[in-house]
Amino acid sequence: MKRFAVLLAALLIIGCSAHPIHPGTANAFDSNAYDVLSITDNVIQSTKTALAANQFPASISGNVKAALNDLIRAYDGADLAYCGQPIAGGAVGTLQCAPGSYHAAAMAGTATAAQSTAITNAINQVTAATTALNTAKGGT
Repeated sequence: MKRFAVLLAALLIIGCSAHPIHPGTANAFDSNAYDVLSITDNVIQSTKTALAANQFPASISGNVKAALNDLIRAYDGADLAYCGQPIAGGAVGTLQCAPGSYHAAAMAGTATAAQSTAITNAINQVTAATTALNTAKGGT
């Protein structure tokens, strides 16, 4: 199950360019970043659930917790770079990305190379942290 989740995440990240662009994203790059953040959030939540249910042997649970915390930090940094601090949207219960965020700039057609580079670097950190978490879980 653990290997399947990581394999699925990797396949989705690799295959995102072959899929249609998500509604509400500006382009393929924006859509791919959104995919990575969505998949990573699912990995974080499922790992938290597994830890709470004591599904990892005691011999590795400390390493899993440490790797999960590293992934959460990487995810938070990537999410902040992508969306900034979300603000309340027009519809009840919706949020919008901050006006100065990469996503908002991409939607306006004003994203800079520096913003794109920051997203690429942040996504690379998320990918590395996801790999480390998989290793801590005993994956290959």
